[in-house]
Amino acid sequence: MNLLIFSHSDYNYLWDIIEETIQPLSELNPIFISNATSFEKPKGFTKYIEYDENDCYAKRWLNILPQINEDTILIVHDVQIIIECDINKIHKIMDCMKENNIDRCSLNVFHSPDQITIDDDIQLCNLNSPDIQSKTFIPFDQSPAIWKRQSFFELWKTFPEETYRHSELNNEIQNYCKEKLNIYGLNNNNKKIYYCLGRPYHKLFKILFITIAGEITYPIDVYMDMKDDFIRLFKKYKLEEKNIPINHNYGFILQ
Repeated sequence: MNLLIFSHSDYNYLWDIIEETIQPLSELNPIFISNATSFEKPKGFTKYIEYDENDCYAKRWLNILPQINEDTILIVHDVQIIIECDINKIHKIMDCMKENNIDRCSLNVFHSPDQITIDDDIQLCNLNSPDIQSKTFIPFDQSPAIWKRQSFFELWKTFPEETYRHSELNNEIQNYCKEKLNIYGLNNNNKKIYYCLGRPYHKLFKILFITIAGEITYPIDVYMDMKDDFIRLFKKYKLEEKNIPINHNYGFILQ
């Protein structure tokens, strides 16, 4: 497996944070992906891949993926700061995906009676089930997910002009994933769920979604269970000095 951190130099103010949070994850053979830049890239990665920033999101991936040898990839975007990752459980999910020919497993939490039980802590549920309960786009969104590399490649080969921001809203992509792919997510197994900006995570993979559209979101309580992590990183890396726009209008998330 390769953990892929997909980034852009516009978000270089997060790169020191990424460098810190990637340190315990060397076993996942992390690869850092960004545009060409003079900014120093975060250390600790096994490989660095650059893309042409003039390409759209889909074309970037079509050029990136042939440079990756592993059949299974965990894709995380730069604003999705990994706070906690249980590597052993990630490998269990990966093994289950291979055994059940699953193309994608979202690491958000959902609920459906159409489940696969891996162990007492991990259940997967079918995101193409008519009974799925979700607060996010399904079966496809840009949340952290484990992908079969070839399936991810075929997705963008089918939609080569797609952009990052539009991809979740594209009904053709959603229908493609429903009809062509076997897609699962983490199931709500009555364990503690951790929230950040309304997005649900299990303890095995906790994410601090640190910005939305390049903005720090306020009131600070919208970071929910990750609020203390946000405060620590905000102060440690002096994000207040980085001129990041702050949007105070996200209180609706708390409702």
